[in-house]
Amino acid sequence: MKTDKLPAEVFDAACKFQLLNKSTNYNCQKITDGVSSDIWYVKTQKNREFCIKRALAKLTVKEDWYAPISRNKFEAMYFQNCFEIAPNNFPKLLGYDNKNYILAMEWYSTDSYMIWKQKLLNKKAEKQDIKNVSDLLIKKHKKFFNSKNLEKQFDNDVTFHSIRIEPYILFTSEKYPDFKNKFERVAESLVKNKKTLIHGDFSPKNILIKDNNPLILDAETACWGDPVFDLAFCNNHLLLKCLLPDGLGKKLLDLSFKFVKNYIDNISWEDKNFFTKRLLDITPLLLLARVDGKSPIEYFKVKQQELTRQLGKHILTGEIKTLEQLYSILNNYVFKKNY
Repeated sequence: MKTDKLPAEVFDAACKFQLLNKSTNYNCQKITDGVSSDIWYVKTQKNREFCIKRALAKLTVKEDWYAPISRNKFEAMYFQNCFEIAPNNFPKLLGYDNKNYILAMEWYSTDSYMIWKQKLLNKKAEKQDIKNVSDLLIKKHKKFFNSKNLEKQFDNDVTFHSIRIEPYILFTSEKYPDFKNKFERVAESLVKNKKTLIHGDFSPKNILIKDNNPLILDAETACWGDPVFDLAFCNNHLLLKCLLPDGLGKKLLDLSFKFVKNYIDNISWEDKNFFTKRLLDITPLLLLARVDGKSPIEYFKVKQQELTRQLGKHILTGEIKTLEQLYSILNNYVFKKNY
């Protein structure tokens, strides 16, 4: 078998985890899809497969964007806790090096699993996928709500600020001075309303689907936080894909509404109206962040970028108080536009 080399400290970590040893032949391939970590797929001569990753201090985007590499520790702890309550929906952790911030976990082949983002871009939006992802999110948030032990373990505000609040909310606010106070209020709200363990990057790009069953990956931003962020962050991707000229349009928007409604209907830890208000406040900001923040989506052309800006500002200037009002605007705005 052809032997490719992992970086020395990554190889040493794999040996420490008893996944490799100095006499093991293996193939490895660097995976380049992510922006926040170096990730390798490894296959040994005995056909054992695993994924091993190391967090980057500077993320690979156009803007200067730095984050503490200690976030890798929180990803490891997140998978350990979530695997206990939903082993079919989270990867099994195979090892963690808390000195060099390297972790290894199970590998899931693209022959069996499909990235949910790609499935949606391929116009395969399924109601059962939406329901299962929403159910899993509510199960996780409900299970860990008000856990004082986890609140202490996942005190990861530094990472959440550097990877989410600063690049998505504060940085984007500089492009929209007329609405800066609304951006700042949401940033404050995310800090004040920490209630449970959140993923922090709950997105279709980090969800694998097999037979409608979701498998959640990439939890470097895991922290004790506001559950509204996970829901809004994931739903934002669904809304953005509604704006594609050759996308799924109304079908995906309807599924987006069901995704959010299913979650809100099952909230038990706080007032549903207060949760909905926070969701309505953050939704237009995340839309704008994906065209004018530090991590713009790659599949939009200029026309979709401008449409998103118009939509985000339209929502911000309105007095929207219900989910139904928001989706009425989305429906009218998106599908009456001339692409």
